[in-house]
Amino acid sequence: MGMEKLHPFDSKKYGKVFNSLCKNLNLQKDNFYSPDELDIKDLELVHSKAYLESLNKSKTIAQISEIYPLKFLPNFVLQKFVLTPMKYATSGTVLGAKLALQHGWAINLSGGYHHAKEDSGEGFCFLADIPLAVYKLHEKNPKLKVMVIDLDAHQGNGYESIFKDDKRIANFDVYNGEIYPNDKYAKQFIKYDYPVKSFIKDEEYLNLIRTELPIAIKEFKPDLIIYNAGTDIFSEDPLGRMSVSKEGIIERDSFVFDIAQSNKIPILMVLSGGYSKKSAAIISESVEKIVKTIGY
Repeated sequence: MGMEKLHPFDSKKYGKVFNSLCKNLNLQKDNFYSPDELDIKDLELVHSKAYLESLNKSKTIAQISEIYPLKFLPNFVLQKFVLTPMKYATSGTVLGAKLALQHGWAINLSGGYHHAKEDSGEGFCFLADIPLAVYKLHEKNPKLKVMVIDLDAHQGNGYESIFKDDKRIANFDVYNGEIYPNDKYAKQFIKYDYPVKSFIKDEEYLNLIRTELPIAIKEFKPDLIIYNAGTDIFSEDPLGRMSVSKEGIIERDSFVFDIAQSNKIPILMVLSGGYSKKSAAIISESVEKIVKTIGY
């Protein structure tokens, strides 16, 4: 509906990534898994009823998306064009976590809404897909240990505040500590906390991850990794205020997958933030390299 023109987020990037993968990896639509839409009972595992009911108000959707003119649109329009796609994307993370455990790895070409909390949404995030995926897995395996590796430019305050001090979850978060959300309450629940300064470049950024992530994995010994692979660390991103190159992002993603594979830990990657028009191309190239390396 042209809403993307009012927002820094490239809402078409997921389709661009899908089309690029089909072209460059010679994939067809039936090579991909398609999730079902979530129902309200699933969402109540992580969100309060009051919050879910508030999404029936256009004003709430406008506030979370930060597209304030949306408050004047009928809610059924926003349900169709905003919330329904979000529900499918969230369901993709749930499905992806199950597939990762079955096959060793999975990538959701969406998801990573790491600012959504139990009773509120913020930062363009409506639904807490990562906690929902973890809680669905815990229904069958309550002892499953999950490490969330969040390398988006922004602190993952949503899932951190939901998981709190759950000992089955470890958060490894590298983020720009000088920008939104600066959530001090959620920060206390980050087990491996690495705020960095604005405009950090490839060498310092990658050295931090190469040094600290293996130590964290060896210490925590997760049964599953959920990797929040935000591309808003890109030097041309308007919101992340970091200076990592395209090559640095691709190297980062490959390293995370390599360390998961070498430790025989299943991994799910979700795409999270990325507000540059070049984000889709970077993601596509990175995923293509990962898939070619692992095989499918």
